[in-house]
Amino acid sequence: MTVGAVLPSLRQNLRLLPGVPDEDGAPRWLLFDPVRNKYFALSAEALYLIRHWRAGLAVGSFLLELKELGPDYSAEELAAFVDFIVSNNLNEARSVEDSARIYQQYRAQVLGFWRWLIHHYLFIRIPLFRPDAWLSRWVPRLNWLFAPVTHYLVISLGLLGLVLVVRQWDTFWSTFLHFFSLEGLALYGLTLVVVKSAHELGHAFAARRQGCRVASMGVAFLVMFPVLYTDTTDAWRLRSKSARLRIVTAGVRTELYLALLATFLWNLLPDGPFRSAAFFIATTSWVTSILVNISPFLRFDGYYAFSDWLGIENLQQRAFAFGRWRLRQLLLGLKDPLPEPQPRGRARLMVSYAWATWLYRFFLFLGIALLVYHLFFKVLGILLFAVEMLWFIVLPIWREVSVWWKRRRECSMGMSRLLFWVLATGLLIWSLLPLHVSVPVPAILKAQSEQTLFVSEPAAIAEVRVKQGDLVEAGQLLLRLESEQLNFELQQVEEEIRLAKLLLDRSGSSAREKAGRAITEQQYRRLLERRTGLLARQGRLQVRAPFAGRVTRIERLHPGVWVGTDMPLLSVVDPTRVHVEGYIGEQYLDLVGAGSKGVFIADRPGAAALAVEIRDVDIGAVFALPYGELGSEYGGNIAVRRIAEDRLVPEEGRYRVAMVLDAPIAAGIDARLPGLVKVEGEPRSWLWYQLRRMLAILVRESGF
Repeated sequence: MTVGAVLPSLRQNLRLLPGVPDEDGAPRWLLFDPVRNKYFALSAEALYLIRHWRAGLAVGSFLLELKELGPDYSAEELAAFVDFIVSNNLNEARSVEDSARIYQQYRAQVLGFWRWLIHHYLFIRIPLFRPDAWLSRWVPRLNWLFAPVTHYLVISLGLLGLVLVVRQWDTFWSTFLHFFSLEGLALYGLTLVVVKSAHELGHAFAARRQGCRVASMGVAFLVMFPVLYTDTTDAWRLRSKSARLRIVTAGVRTELYLALLATFLWNLLPDGPFRSAAFFIATTSWVTSILVNISPFLRFDGYYAFSDWLGIENLQQRAFAFGRWRLRQLLLGLKDPLPEPQPRGRARLMVSYAWATWLYRFFLFLGIALLVYHLFFKVLGILLFAVEMLWFIVLPIWREVSVWWKRRRECSMGMSRLLFWVLATGLLIWSLLPLHVSVPVPAILKAQSEQTLFVSEPAAIAEVRVKQGDLVEAGQLLLRLESEQLNFELQQVEEEIRLAKLLLDRSGSSAREKAGRAITEQQYRRLLERRTGLLARQGRLQVRAPFAGRVTRIERLHPGVWVGTDMPLLSVVDPTRVHVEGYIGEQYLDLVGAGSKGVFIADRPGAAALAVEIRDVDIGAVFALPYGELGSEYGGNIAVRRIAEDRLVPEEGRYRVAMVLDAPIAAGIDARLPGLVKVEGEPRSWLWYQLRRMLAILVRESGF
């Protein structure tokens, strides 16, 4: 701006209001633009310029007048203030040049379709109506809602309702089941709309009672999910911090009051939709409202309350500047001055807040990216996921790293900073190097030959010839059982055989007797076959050892006890031949194979580690875990879920691994012993493995 330039005319509809003192206690004023419903904070120096503003006067003459009045302003200071007036369109536009400038500003703000979609698909605000006149009529009529008597009455009713609910807690909680139906979901949606409308009306009524204008109310779409909003920008004109805080917290307080009343009314209402709605308001509604609105990291009620409580306007923007300043100082040693003068404690607070917000936003945007991917059909989901990741996560990081690269010559590396970068570089190199991976394989050490013996048919114990721990030979008789029904059938068959044989011995030589003899011989042969079958069944009642070994897990059996076919009698194991059976996770399949070495570490305290070698890995995952002691339900390392009484299904793919011991166990083993096998897997790069996993997921999800 030249000295001969003239001062522009200020708009006549601008309003000058007293404002809140700044953070240092200096007085400030507010310049209100009613067209855009926007406030501008002015310092005492800026207010002095406006008070003596003379439109059409040359800049040089205005500076001389100011100097004669007392304050001495430089041409640069006045030029900056004029630029502020013009860029925010606070001046009157009466010339062609002014119209062209405003048009250019408008064109610069108009985004193309794709840029608009990127900027607004996460949050779109649509004003529905201007409630200020309606609020002005109703606020005087509803002042009783804000009276102390109402406050204490609602709290008293809520506490009374809570006491009554505790006395019938099971009935209260069972009301939740009503929402698992079409009618319940519709009721849930309607109740949610009513409660959130009351939340926004709480903001609106609180603002109007403080004399603030509520410019608009409407609906906003947060990741395509509709939420209500209330424009309470006019609250910035309030000089009382407590008054502004009452407006900010009015929505949450309204929901808490509704929850207290709903808790009391639940005890009075009969079973039905209204009682279910009271249950929802008393429980779910206010909890979700607090969790969303209380967070200071998003621009909701909690953020504005936190900013006002600290007395820091534009908290996030200013804190982010402090966060970048401190990050560059720590990592690069840049000697930049503070973004703005602040006490040491306040500066640390803003740095901590900025870093916490960045971390919170990283996981938030990552979650939103996954949400939009699953929310829309596949092509649009992939596109929105990529936009979310690139625009909100990758691009900000890239911009900051670009600044670091441009200013690399200004960096100063002290000993501690150099040590940090050396460690970071070493960590990166370590993640790239192919290193051996220790693969955990939950496993069972058990006898290779193990058999549990059952009886072939219901019978009674006649004789027990072994006890727990006895060594037996193959074929040795262990138990002798008898069946009265079988003995009766065998005795009956023997008698029929004797009679048939007697008939055959007495038969004559006539033709008639010869024909009867043939029938008797056929019956005699059938009786002999039946006796052979009965004798075989009787032989199976003599329980013998299937192989040489040791008797384990024998039941408490004694003569006279009846046993059924589903009752295990005893087990025989060969303690000299043992092997290990494990179940490996899907992510480790490419690291192990036949011949891989490992060590079995038993869960039993004091047990020695055993060297093992993988013999075989199944090509298909198991459908159910055969050994319950390896599952998480029984303290094992494999996460499982129970789908039947005796069926445990692994949560992730598990593959059976057969392993043999490198050396036999001298003492042998009588029972299954759970443990963990540490297998030395093939070397691989951790970073390359993670990249491969991400690429595999992208390839899998990109299939149509």
